[in-house]
Amino acid sequence: MLRSAGLGLRLAVAFAGVALFTAGLAGLILTSVWQRQFNEYVLATVQERADDAAAAFAGVYADAGTLDSVRFVDIGHYGMSMRGFRLRLYDEDGALIADSPGNQGVPFNSALTDELDSPVAATPIVVGGRKVGEVRVSSLYPGQLLTERDIAFRSWSLVGLLVAAVVAVLAASGAGVWFSRSLVRPIERVTAVAARMREGDLDARTGMDGSSAVEGLGRTLDEMADAIAEEREFERRLTADVAHELRTPLQAIQATVEAMQDGVLPADEERLGTVREETMRLARLTDGIMDLSRLESRSARMRRESVDLSAVVAAAVETHRALMESAGLTMSDEVVPGVTVTGDADRLRQAIGNLLSNAARYTPEGGAVSVSLAVEDGSAVVRVRDSGIGIAPDDLPHVFTRFWRADPARQRSKGGLGIGLAVVREIAERHCGTVAASSDAGGAEFVLRVPLAAPAG
Repeated sequence: MLRSAGLGLRLAVAFAGVALFTAGLAGLILTSVWQRQFNEYVLATVQERADDAAAAFAGVYADAGTLDSVRFVDIGHYGMSMRGFRLRLYDEDGALIADSPGNQGVPFNSALTDELDSPVAATPIVVGGRKVGEVRVSSLYPGQLLTERDIAFRSWSLVGLLVAAVVAVLAASGAGVWFSRSLVRPIERVTAVAARMREGDLDARTGMDGSSAVEGLGRTLDEMADAIAEEREFERRLTADVAHELRTPLQAIQATVEAMQDGVLPADEERLGTVREETMRLARLTDGIMDLSRLESRSARMRRESVDLSAVVAAAVETHRALMESAGLTMSDEVVPGVTVTGDADRLRQAIGNLLSNAARYTPEGGAVSVSLAVEDGSAVVRVRDSGIGIAPDDLPHVFTRFWRADPARQRSKGGLGIGLAVVREIAERHCGTVAASSDAGGAEFVLRVPLAAPAG
């Protein structure tokens, strides 16, 4: 039944159960304490009777020199009230002299042999510093030692505990209902938003901004929804970008071929060269997408061999020097010789080349690009810095995301599709390294770190 009930009811029942258990435990403890106090009270009373009897019999012994005279004599003769108590008298050797059955007016009787009921109090009879006997006393009716006031107090204590238990259960149930409502409502809110998102409403949000665990869950759900929305927008932009990049050369090829077919343009070397260039552009685009896909899926083979990174960086610089000069840029390099890493030389050269191409693309004419290679903290560090337009702080976390663009129009005019830096990141990670970007008023800087090769031997 409780399984099909709501969370609120289950919490209320749980709270009430805890309260009931606590009240029951308190009742057991109180009963135990009462019983202990009662036993101590009975023992103290019995001990008091034993002490009185020992003192009386000590006087008898002092007068008569023996305890035998107490046999078959009424206990009241000695000024003692033993009603409800049983008394036994022993000599100094522990032999039973007399036994009281516990009825006032009945003489001692040495014929009784059954044992005394607990609790038993024993007091030695001492005369002149010598033990001449012992008195042992027990209560025949321990419950009768309590007064009516004692019994009433114990009864009302138990009644009070029962009332407190009922109040505690009711209060706990109410607290459980209140707490469950405060807990269930935000949970239901999160559930409703998740259901709306499942149905396609990606604009649904919980709007929670508290510090509780449930509110934290709602906030996380909102952040996830924001991330999904960003991913959907990214996919939309990606589709548009890829379509545009494919459509532009295809339109150029189609227009040129149709013009040549219609006789509008001659099928000369210049027109055929245009078709060839656009075809190669399409090939480069598809090759770049396929290369990135293979790197991301780890299907691209990556060699693991000793690589002279100094030579790789120097070769990449020389390869791009003509590109920099044609763009009106100056390039400087500072490469430490003999830096060796373990990896794939071609892929490392590709990564450095992509960084250089990116710097050339976004540095205006008259700017400068610098390249350096150094060793820092057990890693080879390649830095490529430019004096270009820089990167906005909000855009820095996204620069290595595939197909991402901060300014689509500007990057499209520059010829980039957002693949190069994503490839650099994949190559760095495949070499157990990292790549990071930073920017300031003087331009952007990209830092590629790759662990040094382990020493031979």
